Amino acid sequence: MKIELGANLIGVKDITKAKVWYTKVFGMKTVECRPPEFLEMTLGKNTFYIETKNPKRAKGFEEEFNIGGRSSAVIRVSNIKQFIAKCKKLNVTISVQPVQQFWGGWNAVIADPDGNEFIIDQDD
Repeated sequence: MKIELGANLIGVKDITKAKVWYTKVFGMKTVECRPPEFLEMTLGKNTFYIETKNPKRAKGFEEEFNIGGRSSAVIRVSNIKQFIAKCKKLNVTISVQPVQQFWGGWNAVIADPDGNEFIIDQDD
């Protein structure tokens, strides 16, 4: 039996706006886009399902997503200060400026237009 992570889920209010943001900020690539409800994007080998709340979903999955708040997806970058500088130029909300952690790596937190926060990680 094989077990692996299938995708990361992100709840948003506007698929079209999210597609532009995730492309500009993270460089994600679109696999499938079905506005107003569904967007599949990739970042390297990782898949993200970016979705709006949808009452047409199967019973038990109608209210699956929270929109806003800290995401469980950690985005690794090679140069956190350079990435945060790019975010500032794009007017991205920076919730936590880069800070060195006790283990030696660096973290920051940014937010998408719907308030979904992502930990940005640079390991040293």
